[in-house]
Amino acid sequence: MKNYILSTLVLFFIGINVFGQAPSWSVNENNFQYTMSFVSFLNVDGTELSSENDQIAAFVNGECRGVTNLTFVESTSSYFAYLTVFSNVNSEEISFKIYDSQNDSVKDVAETKVFEINEHYGDLFQAFSFASPALSNEAEILDFGLKVVGVNDKIMNGTNITLDINNGENITDLNTTFSLSSGANLFIGTTKQVSGENSIDFSNPVTFIVRSEDQSVVKEWTVVVNRSVGVATFYKKDAVCYTGGEIKIVFTENNVEAFLLKDGVNYATQTISNGEAIFSNLEVGSYRVKVSANNKDITINLKE
Repeated sequence: MKNYILSTLVLFFIGINVFGQAPSWSVNENNFQYTMSFVSFLNVDGTELSSENDQIAAFVNGECRGVTNLTFVESTSSYFAYLTVFSNVNSEEISFKIYDSQNDSVKDVAETKVFEINEHYGDLFQAFSFASPALSNEAEILDFGLKVVGVNDKIMNGTNITLDINNGENITDLNTTFSLSSGANLFIGTTKQVSGENSIDFSNPVTFIVRSEDQSVVKEWTVVVNRSVGVATFYKKDAVCYTGGEIKIVFTENNVEAFLLKDGVNYATQTISNGEAIFSNLEVGSYRVKVSANNKDITINLKE
């Protein structure tokens, strides 16, 4: 019997050490006339909290004005804190504290909010961030490509991205790769996309949504994939003495414009005729040739 009691006590104290003791935060809701609310998520030291023992609490001058635990939402497979904050007047400054049950620690949230009667922040897709330290609010696509299909050219202009690929590629089932701002996520609608593990139809322009790490910023990006109307083959002749170099394009379609760029600026334009276009008398240097969705970087050297 003594051994049983001793074992029970040991387990009890181990349980206290493992799970900790939650703060005794509480608020008497009957003392207040007004409320504001948050649908939020909690993050401590870069890790999103995911225990129903974790808490967020709101304070005004040290007085608790709201407290709640995390709740699991099955439709999103995530944990959210539904926090209601109470007050009798507008414009009080509210501070926040997070209780991390796994580490049995209380963290101050640097961001404060001003109490606004009936104001609401956050939803299940774009929840309000209570984090210590604060998370990034950047929502940028830093790079975008295709996992298997070769990209002939890529133009990133603001929130518009254009990819040029060869004729004959299947654009109804492309696996995209991308890199984003730190901690950001990319979605089509509300469906999260994983770089290199997706299947997307680019028959029409596709709108992606990038959500920042703190979920405060959501930005739309449009990606267009162009297929070449034909197949191009490129040839070159280097410059010799006083004779300039030459670039020749053989293309399977006629009446298509071919562009020669130097230092990113259009240098010359030719129209494909009888299956070819020739840029002659070129000085030594680096060029880019573009015809339909085919692109080629070519360097004209001085041949001795």
